[in-house]
Amino acid sequence: MTSVAPPAQAEQGYYLSRLVAASGERMTLLKDATTDLPVPWATRYCTGPKRDQRRAQKTIDASLSTIRLVLEWGIERDIDIDARLDSLELFSSEETRDLAHWLGRGRATDRKRRHLTSVSGDTQYGRVMAMRQYFAWRAEHALHRISSSSGRYGDASRKLEDWKRLVKTTVREGGGGRGGKKGLPEELRDRFLEVIKPDYPDNPFEARHRARNWALLLSYYKLGLRRAEPLVLKGADLFMAGSRPRISVHGRPDDPEDPRPDQPSVKTADRVLHIDADLLGALEKWLICRSDARLYPGAKKQPFVFVAENGKPMAGRTVYDLFVILREAFPEFPADLSPHTLRHDWNDRFSELCDQVRKDEAGKEIDEDQRLTQAGEASMRNYLMGWKKNSQTALQYTERYTEQRAQELSLQMQGKI
Repeated sequence: MTSVAPPAQAEQGYYLSRLVAASGERMTLLKDATTDLPVPWATRYCTGPKRDQRRAQKTIDASLSTIRLVLEWGIERDIDIDARLDSLELFSSEETRDLAHWLGRGRATDRKRRHLTSVSGDTQYGRVMAMRQYFAWRAEHALHRISSSSGRYGDASRKLEDWKRLVKTTVREGGGGRGGKKGLPEELRDRFLEVIKPDYPDNPFEARHRARNWALLLSYYKLGLRRAEPLVLKGADLFMAGSRPRISVHGRPDDPEDPRPDQPSVKTADRVLHIDADLLGALEKWLICRSDARLYPGAKKQPFVFVAENGKPMAGRTVYDLFVILREAFPEFPADLSPHTLRHDWNDRFSELCDQVRKDEAGKEIDEDQRLTQAGEASMRNYLMGWKKNSQTALQYTERYTEQRAQELSLQMQGKI
């Protein structure tokens, strides 16, 4: 089993150490940078209940990242978190609000842009609820040390439940929470496709990486892929010859060919996606650049399609940085522009297309079983997005389109009164 050294900036505080076994299995530990030892309670939490729940490694890593932020908040505020939880003297409403705010902060990973940013409401909500779950688990261990017949047990149990309710109230008041994620405004779609082209005069990326970034970003836009999906594509997954060029999307957990400790994790089902001439051309141009050993040394030794400047498979944090660069160069884009934004946008465009197809079919003589129905649309969407056949996940991705259509129909109804 090999491990990754702590980042140079982790002179104090905490850092994540990722271990990779020869079999490809991944494991992450949260370590104290001053002792270089795992944090006991965090290790117990993520190797115990989290693994027992068969959580994906990415989910476990996200929990550990949240715990790291929480412990760093404790250092910054001079609060002994372990002592508070062991004594069941939990956190005041002011401290809880401050911690929730702290968990809403982000940081660009590119060294040139190490400034604090704000994460999306969804990300903040996920962090706050992960903190709540971890604290509750810790507090329950302390609670079980008290006799259930003791009056203190009842008081402590009520305090814990009150604090858990406080957390939910706090994150709602702070504007966090699920929902509200939307695609690009319609007027910015062409703008996005324009600025990522390699020959665009104000393209914000380094010249040597423009072909790669164009192919990658166009894949997100055209196919609605999750962030990790193009990062695990291998050459064998590309079928670019013939009249129907396509790519095959696969999840490869614990892939022994993948040297990345923080291996991109694909949560969706395997599927084959056909690609159009634009995306085919972008991929072909990138593969030519990728084969240039001067630009990407060692890339030919890797099976993965998208590689970093050192020729090794591209990391997820690099994708994050690409979107930071785009947002900074073009402030007209949403502040939360990301692969997930483009995934929402794909769903908006798919809904618009299906509506148009149904309108076109309405005036034609077509067999009923050939018409595009709502059920047929849902089934196709689930396949193309990699969701289960009867999944309701699409409801999370069609909010903006549903809202827009509802407003249009409402105005039509008002006009008839």
